[in-house]
Amino acid sequence: MKVELNMEWLLEKNQMKLSDLEKLVNLSYQQLWNIKEWRTSKIGFDTIGELLKGFKCKPNDLFIVTK
Repeated sequence: MKVELNMEWLLEKNQMKLSDLEKLVNLSYQQLWNIKEWRTSKIGFDTIGELLKGFKCKPNDLFIVTK
């Protein structure tokens, strides 16, 4: 089972750029870019909480689970 972030889709759905999201969360542009581009191997619960807050979504919207 593989868990992925649905960040591209959420950015498009909310008509946002990373710079827009940066203004809504307590994360830097560089952190957001690294997450979006899969340049990070771990994401903490605080970061997940910030992304949920910024996108105004539920965890089911943020994650994609594949086999």
